[in-house]
Amino acid sequence: MTTAEKVIKPTKAGIFRTVFLYTGQGESTLLVIPTGPNVKDYMYILVDCDRDKEPDEIDLVDMFKDLFKTSGELSAFVNTHPHNDHIGGIKDVYDEIGFSEVWHSNHQPGGEHKKKYKDFQYVVKKVGKANEYFLLGTNDLNKIRKSDDTEVIKKLGLIDYQVLSPAEYLCEDIEEADADERNKRIHEQCGVIKFTYGKDAKSILITGDSDKEAWKEHITDYHKDNLPAYVLSASHHGSRTFFKDTEEDKDVYETHIENIAPTYLVISAPKQKDSPHGHPHDDAMDLYKKHVDEDNILHLGANTESVIVDIDSDGNIEVKTDKELVEAYGKGNDDDGDDGDKARNIYIGSQTSKIDNKPMG
Repeated sequence: MTTAEKVIKPTKAGIFRTVFLYTGQGESTLLVIPTGPNVKDYMYILVDCDRDKEPDEIDLVDMFKDLFKTSGELSAFVNTHPHNDHIGGIKDVYDEIGFSEVWHSNHQPGGEHKKKYKDFQYVVKKVGKANEYFLLGTNDLNKIRKSDDTEVIKKLGLIDYQVLSPAEYLCEDIEEADADERNKRIHEQCGVIKFTYGKDAKSILITGDSDKEAWKEHITDYHKDNLPAYVLSASHHGSRTFFKDTEEDKDVYETHIENIAPTYLVISAPKQKDSPHGHPHDDAMDLYKKHVDEDNILHLGANTESVIVDIDSDGNIEVKTDKELVEAYGKGNDDDGDDGDKARNIYIGSQTSKIDNKPMG
């Protein structure tokens, strides 16, 4: 059995597993979704993709070659927004591994992101219009928009999801803007998706690089009752843009995280000194620590590891860190002597379900 199979594939039926993969200054999250009553009844979805060969980052193609033994096991690629560190390497994943669907925000970037965006467009063309879906905010569960603007209810196995962002009116506004304005507002148009599972429902909220403007103007008030989530994936790699327009911004926004009320925070970023954007930002971390116990803030780069969240059909949840994937598939690894996972088992009650002053990452 390969390391990927051992770490990623559940050993019993009915587990919703979310694997926050260490990819350095970027983000890649693998959803392992139960589809039936047997241990082999699972589907796999990749949310965002980063493959640029930073030191220690997991090579997704190498890992997927060990994980998937037959074609078609990776069902879909979901892209929150087409910045390099969220779409980088997706052409390689498609050519080497394959998948049949693409879900995305329909944002068209320019500048430094054009080259990798062309690779993304190649993938979209390959899967075809019939298998292309747009992320548009809705109050309905399991609703997605086909590329011909038809709204459909589309289940993902046994879990539920809700697309919270981007708002349709915002997409229409940005689509009419010039290239500079579109680039400036890409994080405002970022996909935000909540995934929920279990009788005693637990949720994971994936936020991409969504910024203060998106949450304050388009998400929080409209979706307030749907925001609570047990695990929050920190927006923009722990950037202050989740709370502030700039470092000097005195109008600090916290209403969103007050409503999300997460127990765990996962930050996909390298060590701060290795981040070209200084992620995670110190002032953002101070704000996160107001709302999340410091022991439950899991920064992937701090110990160069991935984070795995398991939710069972009853809603029991387990959160653990993993170094094996980095050791097996990381580039330029150093052995730090840490030889094990640290697991936390938690059984809890019901839960209902502007621009950074540094270059964008």
